[in-house]
Amino acid sequence: MRRYISASLVLFAVVAACGSGDKPAGQAADSAATSRAPSAEAAPAAGASAATELTAADLDAYAKGIARETELVRAAQERARTATTPQARGEAQQAQWEDQTIPEGAKAAGLTPERYRAVRTTVHTTFQWLDFQGKIDGPMELDTARAAPEMKARFGRDPFAELSPTSREALQAQLNRLVPPWIEYVKLTAVAG
Repeated sequence: MRRYISASLVLFAVVAACGSGDKPAGQAADSAATSRAPSAEAAPAAGASAATELTAADLDAYAKGIARETELVRAAQERARTATTPQARGEAQQAQWEDQTIPEGAKAAGLTPERYRAVRTTVHTTFQWLDFQGKIDGPMELDTARAAPEMKARFGRDPFAELSPTSREALQAQLNRLVPPWIEYVKLTAVAG
């Protein structure tokens, strides 16, 4: 299983670097580890300047939103597990995709879907790189032996480098609170709970 996750993450990184954007979690070559992993919206892209400015209020909203998304994914996985028809199973699988969960996460966060997605992308990208580098104890790995040169270069960079000093400070101040729900979400979506 560990080898499968590692290989899938390399594929995720390649897809992410190509800018696959807002694909649902179950598309784009299984974005992180398996068919329900976070999509390339949280993808690392060398030199990307799309990091959103973060405030403490944004991060509080993110915590509410990701908790809601996690609830939705769990419920959809249970529906998929108990579905009696292929159609019902397929609908339950699709209900786990980000294009389905992000709008509800935004409502829970009290943000517009666009703002929530931007905050979420910035947080997820930063956490993914912290995890790839072993700076947090998450489920992601990156096989640098097979990574493209730009991915290898990115691997050595500071995961907070694309954030403004204010955003960096806000996110670092809440790492202990925000990393656990992110890990829970990634594990749930990457390996189906």
